[in-house]
Amino acid sequence: MRYLLSSLTCLLLLGCDSTHTTRKIIQNDSSYSLQIDYFSGYYYMDSIYTLPVNSYVDIELTQKLGNKPCEIPSSPCSISENSTLEVLLDDFIFIGDFRNEFNWTEHVSGNKHTIQVCTYIITDDDFE
Repeated sequence: MRYLLSSLTCLLLLGCDSTHTTRKIIQNDSSYSLQIDYFSGYYYMDSIYTLPVNSYVDIELTQKLGNKPCEIPSSPCSISENSTLEVLLDDFIFIGDFRNEFNWTEHVSGNKHTIQVCTYIITDDDFE
């Protein structure tokens, strides 16, 4: 009986494993090729990207493991206070706001193994 109870408990715990993957994407829909300087406060790493017209780059990819598939963890799409993201373009100033959650589009799929894709789309309106 003790063995059966222990086996059932282990089966329940192992059967409830879940993952949550988050991707943060910067998409360039502007008329310009851009340089993006990104410091990730999550990884403590600097990255420099050249982003041609009509292209995108994954700036962050994280994965969390858990054992509660009914609770989908939600990460904010916006850039955290510990991270910096600069868009560089000669003769223009970038006026977009990566910290504003409403400037990002979010798509979440899956149940037990969720994928959250957050996309910030840069357009010509983001420059002055």
